[in-house]
Amino acid sequence: MTTTDNGFSRETLHAYVDGELAPDARAAVEQHLAGHPEDAALVAAWQRDKAALQALYAHVGREPLPAALSPHRLARQRHRAAGRWSGLAAACLALALLGAAGGWYGRGLLDDRQPALGLLVDRAVAAHNLYVGEVIHPVEVAGTQEDHLAAWLSKRLDRAITIPDLRAAGFDLVGGRLLPDGRGPAAQFMYEDESGRRVTLYVKPTPESPDSAFRFISHGRVAAVFWRDETISCSLVGELPRADLQRLATQAYEQLG
Repeated sequence: MTTTDNGFSRETLHAYVDGELAPDARAAVEQHLAGHPEDAALVAAWQRDKAALQALYAHVGREPLPAALSPHRLARQRHRAAGRWSGLAAACLALALLGAAGGWYGRGLLDDRQPALGLLVDRAVAAHNLYVGEVIHPVEVAGTQEDHLAAWLSKRLDRAITIPDLRAAGFDLVGGRLLPDGRGPAAQFMYEDESGRRVTLYVKPTPESPDSAFRFISHGRVAAVFWRDETISCSLVGELPRADLQRLATQAYEQLG
């Protein structure tokens, strides 16, 4: 379980933002926030992001399902996802043991040294979890419109964005979308392999940011590799083993640079 610098778990703070806490637990969080401005600011940022996402995409939940989405197809997808979860549990345990032995696994190291990257990873993982399971609207612009997608997001992020090609690693571009990130925009690109596994690449403009080496973290059920390069920060998120995720991140880094 990851914690803030003040010792309060991020999972509990996320549950507070999502309205999932019992009244006594919610009161305890509010008392904690009243005495810890750093955590209060973090929660406020999450609440702004949630409000922005709801304003942008609440209509999606009201749209009718297309006839092509038969119950049999959805059942197959749920069965396939259940198999991935069981395999992921073992992978997460192995990653935890490996990271502990290496001395650099865990959120504490990230938050102490580069809190801005910690917030980047939180938002990248939140966006991944929100859209990775979508069947109807996983992206705003499909991968078949890659040139348009790159031009659109480059304009909105005020950066020249090259969409990485990960087909050599077996992942095709599903498409991408624009996301809110604090006071500015971010881009999310989604990729999928033949077995249906999906990864997302979160890209955010970061003016005056120094370069940083790759960092890896296990974040709940998913893992992320993140880095900064010149004027962008990136996080590749997915339910993949560490080596596979790092290999994809390296390919993305080489093409974005």
